[in-house]
Amino acid sequence: MTAEADARKAQGRYEGAIPLLKRALALYENVLGTNHPTVAKALSNLGVLHRERGDYAQAEQLHRRALAMREKALGPDHPVVASSLNDLSVLYRTKGDYARAESLAERALALREKALGPDHPDVAQSLATLAVLCGDKGDYARSESLHQRALAIREEALGGGHPDVALSLNDLAALYRAKRDYAQAELLSERALAIQEKALPPDHPAVALALNNVAVLYGKRGDYARAEPMHQRALAIQRKVLAPDHPDVAQTFHFLASLYLDKGDYARAEALSERALAIRKKALGPSHPDVAQSLSHLAALHIAQSRIDEAVATAGLATDIQDRNAAAVLATGSEDQKRSYMSTLVDQTHLAIALHIQHAPATLDAARLALTVLFRRKGRVLDAMTGNFASLRLSRDPGDGALIARLTSVYSQLAAEVSRGPQNAPPAQYRERLAALEQQREALEAEVGKRSASFRAEQKPVLLPDVQAAIPEGAALVEIAQYRPYHLRPDTRSGHWGAPRYVAYVLGPGGDPAFTDLGEAAPLEAAVDALRRALADHDLTHDPRPAARDLDRLLMDPVRKLLGDTRWVFLSLDGPLHLVPFGALVDEEGQYLVERYLFSYLTTGRDLLRFEDRKAASREPPLILANPAFDESSAPPAPEATHRGVRSIDMVTQRLLPLQGTTAEARTIAEFFPESRVLLGAHATEEAVKAVQGPLLLHLATHGFFLPEQPVPAALLTTPGHSPTLAELAALRQRENPLLRSGIALAGFNRRRSGSDDGVLTALETAGIDLHGTRLVVLSTCESGLGEATSGEGVYGLRRALTMAGSETQVMSLWQVDSGRTRELMQAYYQRLAGGAGRSQAMRDVQLAMRAEPSTAHPNLWASFIVSGDWRRMETQVRSPEAGKVAKGARGCACEQTGGEPHAHGAWLAALLGFLVAARRRRSPRA
Repeated sequence: MTAEADARKAQGRYEGAIPLLKRALALYENVLGTNHPTVAKALSNLGVLHRERGDYAQAEQLHRRALAMREKALGPDHPVVASSLNDLSVLYRTKGDYARAESLAERALALREKALGPDHPDVAQSLATLAVLCGDKGDYARSESLHQRALAIREEALGGGHPDVALSLNDLAALYRAKRDYAQAELLSERALAIQEKALPPDHPAVALALNNVAVLYGKRGDYARAEPMHQRALAIQRKVLAPDHPDVAQTFHFLASLYLDKGDYARAEALSERALAIRKKALGPSHPDVAQSLSHLAALHIAQSRIDEAVATAGLATDIQDRNAAAVLATGSEDQKRSYMSTLVDQTHLAIALHIQHAPATLDAARLALTVLFRRKGRVLDAMTGNFASLRLSRDPGDGALIARLTSVYSQLAAEVSRGPQNAPPAQYRERLAALEQQREALEAEVGKRSASFRAEQKPVLLPDVQAAIPEGAALVEIAQYRPYHLRPDTRSGHWGAPRYVAYVLGPGGDPAFTDLGEAAPLEAAVDALRRALADHDLTHDPRPAARDLDRLLMDPVRKLLGDTRWVFLSLDGPLHLVPFGALVDEEGQYLVERYLFSYLTTGRDLLRFEDRKAASREPPLILANPAFDESSAPPAPEATHRGVRSIDMVTQRLLPLQGTTAEARTIAEFFPESRVLLGAHATEEAVKAVQGPLLLHLATHGFFLPEQPVPAALLTTPGHSPTLAELAALRQRENPLLRSGIALAGFNRRRSGSDDGVLTALETAGIDLHGTRLVVLSTCESGLGEATSGEGVYGLRRALTMAGSETQVMSLWQVDSGRTRELMQAYYQRLAGGAGRSQAMRDVQLAMRAEPSTAHPNLWASFIVSGDWRRMETQVRSPEAGKVAKGARGCACEQTGGEPHAHGAWLAALLGFLVAARRRRSPRA
């Protein structure tokens, strides 16, 4: 009976195989008892058949029984146990439960590799299972690597014509299709189909799968005449051997519906889409990702039919499902895995925006849907990582603290390894060291996610009315996003998607959202680059006003029409717009916008809800660190490296000089915080910064850096014996985490000694610092606000790292700044905080004062610093110092502080500031 059942299963005749296996199972139980391994095998085989039929509840019950029997009879580490784990993983992946599926797949793979060796066909099966999961979650690089390894094992062990080889080829083809590499996908799909048709009966379900894969790719290049009959043949096979409500049948309906939509046959497309949706809801449940896929397809169809209200409603259902699933996926995994998963939702995010902007500009529900999607998805990975770290930082479980400590240690090791470079090691060995540390980082970040998953799962979905209720009276939120238009008829190069554009939504504390399409991204981003170059001009000889006006005309002119009389603006930006100080734009009257608006910078409008829910209290007094001794350090000595390789040619050729003026800056700021701790010179170390635990304030006055990516020479990556130059070693940073390319210099920087505290504090290391409860971080450094600007996730640099670390507000610069002017600006900024101004308002007041003085009127001098995060006044103890008195050096200070007169320029700035603030008090917005 078992042999006959296996034969029918191999032929795809599942309905005929199930009764035979049930009879065999009953016989085995009568003869061998209920706990025998043979019984477990029968249960497992029967579970696979039920899964193939789409009966997932019965399949799960059978697989769990088989797993329990095998673990009891054979032990938890037996390779047969791995078979049950793999079966359950495939089942949970089919159901959309990626977290459980991945955990089981990883465990099965580890068992099989240990017991069977790395080249066994069962190992290939586990590799393929894990690879498909990675592809579902958007981790295409890992997925491809695993698929390639599985394919190589199967070809070597089973031969090139084996059906399992075809399975690997089909899986790889599906991955390349997801990556939009259609040419490579078509080659692999056609090869897989040829193998399946030769090795299997013509009506086998695997043949239907291969037919669909090839047909989809023919459709992508517009060859509908070849694609349609192949889909129809696949459907005929499935109707013959599968249940009518099997998910594979729904998938073929979906493929055919997509083809008819592209051809303009909307009636047939709708009928098939509705059938696919009904099957998926019944077989997979209402929240499965495939249900969301069917709903999104129906929304696109309704757009094509000009049924806008239905399109909006259907798209809303799809995005709700996607966001619920995203919450579960983002609760676990590393940052890279989170980013990969969110990348799978990009098209649907663009569709929601395009539905409103292109097809339903007058439909209020469409505007609300688009803005809600942005609130839920923009900066979502940063939010998830911040929540993961916060939940463990605030946990009382010692294991959570130990895990965070291990992760921050790996951050430091990775940063130090990149900082030192290969030293005397061959490039290949150096890359292996980096790869090993990156793997540790990924694993530990994933473990952090697992341990904090229950905390993150409690978070409620973001609703537009909640965000609107958090907008202060007199203010407006401007949410700017990049999107791609959706074209009804695809072309063979870009499919349905057009060139990137920008849109701005404006939302006040009451009323409906308004919007304006800002046009194509390319000219706007070119204007951003032009203005940034003009503002960063150190000679102050070029007038930045023309570039500032050009960008304002593209960006803020349309937005101003929607703002009306509002003068307080919350900015949630996207892409390179994050790197622009909006106060330096020039309006149609030739006025800098700082004179017209108070700008408060956010990652997303969702931040307004986070600021209302502040939980952590400050646990330490302020820490003020300045004038590091770049040639020395108070940290314990470490062995000198035999070769001082560093990560960029910029840093190789440059030795940093002391910033003597920052000592006075630190002393002046300490006057506002009598309990503060001041660290100068050799005491201003990386180790001291890493040791903080939620200080009220963290002020760092030193050099900052941001290193852009550079190409990696091919020889460095491919030639084992290649001896790299310093420039080539610098180019390795292209393969680094972007958080390793920005940071600040601290004591001992010029020595670049080995060890994890080498005088270079990277953004990656900063992310591991405990700043929960820190109300304000001020980076009085050059370019501290720069980083790798991404669409949807903000700037990967110190700004992001400080938010992940838990700080509420960050003050950072966008270009290189004059040390003396910075010192004066900072003194005036803290003076305004002491006077009760909000954190954003205080900076604006200082900038207005500098703007009014001829010697500092150029925006290079006053516009560099922006305030990101919580805009409100600090609730504690910024105290205005008594005249003539200076606070003593705090615990651990490297010097004895003495009294003294402030810099003359600082004195006039404070006086002018007081006059201007009084003059503007009635018309300036307040935080």
